[in-house]
Parts: sequence; C-alpha cells; structure tokens
Amino acid sequence: MRLDYGRLVHYVYHHHLRIILLALLLSVGAGYFALQLRIQTDFADLLPEDYVSVRELNRIKERVGGISPLIIVVTSEDLVPAARFVDVLADSLEQNPFVTAVVSRHHDHDFYSHNRLLYMEHADLEEVHRRLADYIEEQKVRQSPLYVPLDDGELTLDFSDLESKYQRRNDQTGLARDYLLTVEQNGITLSVYPAGGVTDIKFTRRLMASIDQTIAALQPQTYHPSIRCVYQGTVRNNAANYDAVMQDMKLTSLLSLLGVLALISLYFRQVLSSVLVAIPLVMSLAWTFGLTYLVIGNLNQITVGLFAILFGLGIDYGIHVFARYREARRRGLEVEAALDETLQQTGTSLTTSGLTTAVAFFSMMTADFRGFFEFGFIVGTGIIFSLAAMIAVCPAFIVLAERWHLVRLWQQQTPPHLLRRGRYPLPKVTLGLCALLTAYAFYRLGDVEFEYDFQKLQPPSPSAGFTLPEEVREVRSPAIVLTESAAEAGEVVAVLEARKAAGGDSSAIGLVRSVYSALPAEQEAKLETIGRIRQLLDDEEGFFSADQQARVDSLRPYLQVRELRLEDLPPEKTKIFRSKEGQLLNFVMITSSLPLRDGRNAIRFAEEVKEIPTPSGKVFYASSSHIIFAEMLELMVSDGTKAIGLTLLIVSAVLYADLRRVRDTLLALTPLLTGLVWATGIMYLFDIRLNFYNIIAFPTVIGMGIDNSVHIFHRYREEGPGSMRLVLRTTGVALVATSMTNMVGFAGCLSAHHPALTAISTLALIGMSCCFVTSVSLLPALLQLGERRA
Repeated sequence: MRLDYGRLVHYVYHHHLRIILLALLLSVGAGYFALQLRIQTDFADLLPEDYVSVRELNRIKERVGGISPLIIVVTSEDLVPAARFVDVLADSLEQNPFVTAVVSRHHDHDFYSHNRLLYMEHADLEEVHRRLADYIEEQKVRQSPLYVPLDDGELTLDFSDLESKYQRRNDQTGLARDYLLTVEQNGITLSVYPAGGVTDIKFTRRLMASIDQTIAALQPQTYHPSIRCVYQGTVRNNAANYDAVMQDMKLTSLLSLLGVLALISLYFRQVLSSVLVAIPLVMSLAWTFGLTYLVIGNLNQITVGLFAILFGLGIDYGIHVFARYREARRRGLEVEAALDETLQQTGTSLTTSGLTTAVAFFSMMTADFRGFFEFGFIVGTGIIFSLAAMIAVCPAFIVLAERWHLVRLWQQQTPPHLLRRGRYPLPKVTLGLCALLTAYAFYRLGDVEFEYDFQKLQPPSPSAGFTLPEEVREVRSPAIVLTESAAEAGEVVAVLEARKAAGGDSSAIGLVRSVYSALPAEQEAKLETIGRIRQLLDDEEGFFSADQQARVDSLRPYLQVRELRLEDLPPEKTKIFRSKEGQLLNFVMITSSLPLRDGRNAIRFAEEVKEIPTPSGKVFYASSSHIIFAEMLELMVSDGTKAIGLTLLIVSAVLYADLRRVRDTLLALTPLLTGLVWATGIMYLFDIRLNFYNIIAFPTVIGMGIDNSVHIFHRYREEGPGSMRLVLRTTGVALVATSMTNMVGFAGCLSAHHPALTAISTLALIGMSCCFVTSVSLLPALLQLGERRA
C-alpha cells in the first residue's frame, strides 16, 4: 500500500517539537481517562444486553439482591466455644446494612416435630389410619366370645418402617442437631446473603471489609485460641478473582515493558534506541486506553492483559522504522533524506501490515460475544495508534535526538557481508520438510480437545482443610425464576418437577423449590386423614393394650394441628426468599444434580431450565451465573469460529488490495495458514486444550502473523530477484527482533496467576513462533522456486 510520505517527513523534520508537544498533551489527557478504567469480572457483561438470561439476571439482582451467599466457615479444635462465637457473629451480622439474611443454625426442631404428620406423604398417613383400623378390628374380633384362639401370637401395632423413613436431624445429637457442620466435623458454617450483586466488586469489598471488622471486634480468640474464620462461595471467589487479575495486570505489564526494552537495547546495541521507540509507543497506549474508557468504560478478564500485549505488538513498527533509518544513515544519508527513504520504503509495508492487522481485529467487533467485541476494538485501535505514533511521533523524537547529538548513527558503517545478495539455499528440502510437518499437524487437527472444566480456568485456591456440607453446597449458586404469585410459582415448580421425573437419572435438575415448597403439600387431604385418625382413637380407645395405649397417647399431640401458612414457618426457611426490604418474594430456586464447573453440565442444565412454558400459557425464564456461563461458552465457540474465518477473509482482501495479484496474495498467506496448522499440531503434542479464553488467540495470531510475510514480500519486491539472502539478513533480522518483542509481550503474561492470561499467552506464543518460522523458511523457499521458474 504505497503512499506519499514526503510531505509528512518534511513537516516532521521542521516541526518535530510541535509534534512532540501535541502528542504529549494528548497522552496526558488520554492517560487521565485510562486511569479511570476498572476491571469487570462479571461474565454476564460479556453477553449482549438483549439476551434473556442477562435481562433476567439483572431483574434478579434488582429484586432479590445477592442470590449466592458468602459462606463463613468457623473452624476450631473445640466446636463448643466456636458455636457460641457463631451465635454472637450471626446476631451481629443481622444488623449489617450490607446483609439481608444470615443462616447459621437450625431453629426448626419443635416446628417440624409438632407438624410431623403434615410433612408425611398422604399415602403414608392413610397407611397409619389403615394399620390403626386393622389393629382395632382385630382386637374386636379377639374380644368376641365366639373367638377361638389359634396361637396367633400377641397383636402388635408397628410403625417402625414409617418412623425410619421420616427420621430427620431431630435424631442427631450434639452440635450437628443445631448447626451446619463441615463434613469433617471441624467447622461450623454460616451462610450470609448479601444485599447487593456478588459481581459488584466495590460492594463485595465493602461487604467483606465490614465482616472483617465485625469478626475482629468480637475477638474470636477469646472464645478459643484455635478459632479461625474462612470465606467460601461465589462472593469470595469473585473478590479473589479480581485481586488476582489486578495483581497480574501490574506484574505482566512491568515484565513485558522491561523485557521489550532490554531486547531493543540489545538489538540496536544502545539504550537510547529503546527510549526513542518506547516513548511514542507508551503515548499510543495512553491514547488507546483513554479511548477505551470513553467507548467501553471498563476492561474484562479477556482484555485485562492487553497493555502488555499491545506493548509487544506496537513496538514492531518502531523497530522497523528505527532499523531502516539506521541502515540509511549508515550509508551516509542526511537525517531528512534517511527519514524519507525509511517511510517511503518501510512505511509502505508498515501501513499494509498495520492496516491488515487492525482491520483483522476490528472484524471481531461483528461478534455478539462482547469479549471478542471489546478485544477487537482495543487491539485494533491500539494497532492504528501505534502505527500513527511510529510514523509521526517516533521520527520527531529521532530528529530531536539527532539535533541534540544523542545518537551518531552516521558514524556506524554497515558490515559488507550484510549487503551481499544471494539465493535462498535448498528451497526444495525446506518445502519438503514443511509439507511433512503440515501433513502431520493437519492429521491431528481433529484430536485437539476443548477444556470444559471451568475450575481449571480459575486462579488456584489454597486447600481449605474442610468440605462444605451438602445442604450448603447445593444452594451456593442456584438458578432463579422470578414469578409474581403463588400460583405462578406452583406452576413453574410443577413443570420443572415433571421435567426432572421425565429425565430420570440423566436429568440435570436437582432441587426445585419456592418459598411455598416449605409448606406441606396436600394439606387439606392430610388434615382430613388426621381428623379421621384422631376420631378413630377417641372412639376406640378401649381396644388398646397398656403398652399400645402409651404409644397411642404419644401420638395424640401430633394430631392437634391446623393448616400451615407462610407466617407459621421458621424464619430460616424464608430468609433466602426475602427481598432487600424483607418482603417475601414469589421466586423459584433451582439447583443442579451435576457439578456445574464442567461446561457440558452447565449447558445441559441451562437447556433444561432456562425456558419454562406453563399450562397457563405464560413463559418464565431462569437465570444464574452458570446459565450465563453456559450461554457464553456456546456463543464463544460459535463466534470464535466465525471470527477466525472472517479474519482470514479480511486479511486476504487487504493483502490483495496491496499486492494486486492473486498469486502473490496466496504466497503471502501460505506461511500464515501453515503456521496455524503447525500450532494445532503442537497443541496436540503437549496436550494443550482449547478453552473459552485462548480461542481468541487464533484471530490474534492471524492478525499478527501476517506481518512477517508482508515485510519479507515487500523487501523482496524492492530488492528484486537474487536478493533473498540480503532480504533475510536485513529485514529477516529485524523480524527476529520484532517477533521476539511480540513474544516477550505475551511471555510476560505467563507469570500471571489467572489462567485466562496464561492460556491466551501460551497459545499466542505457539502460533506466533510457528508463523515466524514459516515466514523466514517456507516463504523464501517458495519465492526462490518461483524465481527459478521465471
């Protein structure tokens, strides 16, 4: 893409101070906005706002507040004093303005004991009535004067089978009766329901800070020296994720910056060269992230590492500019003439590669998945700004350095052996080896697996030393269906229970309940049966033996019951169904029977519950973080495939617009496509799986990997036939430096604690390495063979 840079060079040479000052002012202004960027860890923000699951999740947050509790586990060598501390802590947290409910112990023993018959199945109540009636009838027969005993044995009234069926924790002893203990019996759990959304990091920090202050004020060590409080659950995980991302962003940016500067200094063999290239690049990054704040407003878990990555990408243009300028100065050209040659020649390939890369990334903005959209916008914008900075601001700094005599490039002579022309050796051997490697990688293409285990894509957590009880685990992140009445909630529960029954063991639905689920079913029919039992015992009281009469008398208190209403339920049964204002809500809670950390299970669960048509004709929708995750996973795979294809298509179109020949376009694309195939082969060899983070690396590699081919091809065109050795010794060596800086930018992310950054960086490093190797081996071989035929 050939442009006339003459006017630009003339203006830069004569107004370099004005350009530097303007760039500095823009950088300060943009930097102010860039510092306002915050990291959003909510996956729901990565889906389009018009998605039903996103809309429903926002309604749930607004009406219910936090649907996932912060779990506090109080561990101790002696749980008796720990239980006293738990009671005091629960009472204190009930007054916390950031908390809507605290569930710490069972207060429902007397309630369930008194109403145990109402919570029996109706068929079992009828069985109780039948056995009593049979017993009385048999007693009447035996008391008849016509009865002839045939050694039938003593008549007994046995309900042991029904009693064992309905044994509850009432039969538990000790602390397990009153508290939710860990499986290892070494801790007591509290479930704290927040008043705000768990993905609101600012709220989460205030919540956890206030709880920390409460715990510290209560001085748990005064109850027992071994008491420790440990946070668990989604709230804690989100806060830990945010801290890990922030730490990674600072660390990776610093490592990438230092690594790239060291490489540039080593390549040019002077420290000032890295400064001349790095300052314009840092300015362009300030412009990029300032605009990002104005357009998007935040970063996410996929884009958080882009400062380090863009630093490695953008430095390429500066290396090419400075390397070509140094080469021209070594030949004795004056400053303005050297800059003119640099931008007229290298500027052409830089413009082509930069626009190709930028347009390739901008094409990702067509995706529905906002992770791709924001990634494409930030990287595409960063490439454009980096290119602009390197062809305008970097030359201004070079002119300033020359006038202040900070560099003396004209005193350095280019070694003669670097200017020798020659052919590429053994092109057929190179082509054959590349063909073999490509064939093997292509054969293994279908064996590359996808990583569905979401737990492996989260920062590692230290071992807690305990296991949460099932009663706590099953409600950590339920799906919620908002309804407006008891009738609607009942319909939703009925439909979901029918689906669960139809699915059998293969169903992903676990518990389905609303606030009304805590009430006994079929109360009217049960009360009628209980009344008949009570009447039977009153009418036939004389037919029981002394032992049986004692058992019958123990049953009488449970026959004095009435229909239960919501206000009769124990408070802990309704706490989680209350709004922020304390009002009971008609929503349905759904848990999964499968571990949802596996994406395939999350997809199954979402497909089974996210849309619920009811017999009344209404359609209800469920949402939760796992349903969001499932939809995001499906959308990423779909959009990722489209992004790869669209990126290749756009790269091809831009290349054709620049090279103007189909043959040349295919030649320039061949190293890129071959490098991508090689990358999948390496993934198979080292068991590197695709996941919803690193899938974005493929469009990235396509956008960046084409650069090498463009530079090689343009320099070869410029030098003409028989110049491949010169091309590789000049432009090829510069490509080594630019590729290394790219890789250092990504390599800095390998030190990250969050698997998102390491996953993207690992695959990007593999892809860029493969594309570099094919660009300096396969492409020269093809060009050399084409030259021989010509």
